[in-house]
Amino acid sequence: MTHHPSFGTILSFDPAGGTVYVPIGQVRDQGGPNMSRGDIDVTDQDSTLGYREFLPGLVDGGDYTFNVWFDPNDTTHTQGVGTGLLGDFEGDGCTLAAFEVDLNMCSGTAIWTFDAYVNSFSPTQNLEGSLEAEFSVKISGKPTLAVT
Repeated sequence: MTHHPSFGTILSFDPAGGTVYVPIGQVRDQGGPNMSRGDIDVTDQDSTLGYREFLPGLVDGGDYTFNVWFDPNDTTHTQGVGTGLLGDFEGDGCTLAAFEVDLNMCSGTAIWTFDAYVNSFSPTQNLEGSLEAEFSVKISGKPTLAVT
């Protein structure tokens, strides 16, 4: 089995929801999409041995979270409408941003793409450290993994 280093993974986005992806600056750790599927309880009085019975429900694309060395001057971090993550967070919700995650593969490519909006921003000012922030985006629809 081949192992692939996660160092070098590139997270990019297009706040206008198109296909002109811009790499997000100074990304540290990142994770997701953390997809899940709902459950539909179909238990009735005839269910066997008193156990609940289920059908698979709708799939939730989940969230994608990432930490950055926060730079208020970085255009991908700023409040600029149509340019930065904070601008997307404060936006009107009419346009979903397009995200792309280029995984670091030893050979070939693997790219997650999904539409999402910033639903969480948590800055941190450590006594002995650099400015940091954690962002979370809520995925809308199906995330797609293209492997070549």
